[in-house]
Amino acid sequence: MDRIIWQPHFGSRYDFSVKLDRVFAEEMIDACIPLERQTRMNQLANEQLKRLQWDWLNPYTFHQESCFVSQFYLGNNGVWLSAEGIDGLVLHEKSGKPIEYHSHNIDTPNQAYILMALFDRWVEYADILKKV
Repeated sequence: MDRIIWQPHFGSRYDFSVKLDRVFAEEMIDACIPLERQTRMNQLANEQLKRLQWDWLNPYTFHQESCFVSQFYLGNNGVWLSAEGIDGLVLHEKSGKPIEYHSHNIDTPNQAYILMALFDRWVEYADILKKV
């Protein structure tokens, strides 16, 4: 793949943001999938979380019935990485600018790592997730 699909940017302490390629994001938003496929993706994430010694169900929050993950959630006092402007027009504007995700309440490097691992898993499985 010749373009960067996602790229993390680190801030102070353990907070970080991720820039997601807008073309990729639009493909994921336009791909409608059944709830069963979203559930299966969360099951795969749960297995990954257990390997990382983290216990939380359903870390992926999908935008409506699409393949687009609007939030990666770890529970534990509100630890998440979420897309900016998900309820607004940011997802639907044709600006070409990347979609930005921002972390919340990251207290340890392990939490940051787990969120990035979940993000990577979602991107890695994108083509399979979109298949009809």
